[in-house]
Amino acid sequence: MGIPILLFRLEGVLQSWGEHSKWDYRDSADFPSKSGVVGLIGCALGLERNDTRLGEISRKLHMIVRADKPGELISDFHTVSAEVLYNAEGKPRGGGSTVITHRSYLQDASFLVGLTGDVTLLEEIEAALQNPRWTPYLGRKSCVPTVPIIGTVTTEYDSLLQAMEKYPVRKCRRNGKVLQETPLLVEMESEGMEGRQRPDERSCEPGLHYQNRRVVVRRIVKQEENDVSE
Repeated sequence: MGIPILLFRLEGVLQSWGEHSKWDYRDSADFPSKSGVVGLIGCALGLERNDTRLGEISRKLHMIVRADKPGELISDFHTVSAEVLYNAEGKPRGGGSTVITHRSYLQDASFLVGLTGDVTLLEEIEAALQNPRWTPYLGRKSCVPTVPIIGTVTTEYDSLLQAMEKYPVRKCRRNGKVLQETPLLVEMESEGMEGRQRPDERSCEPGLHYQNRRVVVRRIVKQEENDVSE
């Protein structure tokens, strides 16, 4: 018997996982952010955005993500007009009453998410994903999942990395050709100083505060040929 791991898939026409989003530019990272995944879990549990329990959930869980289909980064442009536009400090903006905003999305991406931690919490999340209080979304409310986000708790694997190496890949085909890359990319939390910092760890403090966590991206080769075709 291995460690308890909750596995679920994030797949949709559009996803967006912002890290450094500001008013005029909303970015998207190449992998789902931990704060975005915890926010999705919060929707399923029925927690408000500023609920301090979201920070506790983030702190208690370790996350890994496998890109079965990385998707394509695209940008959308929005024109925002009003008699008075305000900045993040609540003050009137200069430069007129119209602003063009840039919003980035991942198009046609498919990710496998693995979470480990307290088994009671994982089972609570599993039940919430099967019967969500509010509709989960992929980073933004306009990004609707194209497959149900149904989590499964398993103890078949000894580590998150082993789960990514052995769990079936979502084979995406077009005109009879397999689209995903081999080897696959995974993003996992680093135990030391290796990798880069992502500002996507929810704080336990009241309000929307985030801390850095260190992650690394690795290439893996699937150990079993038991993949699932789309």
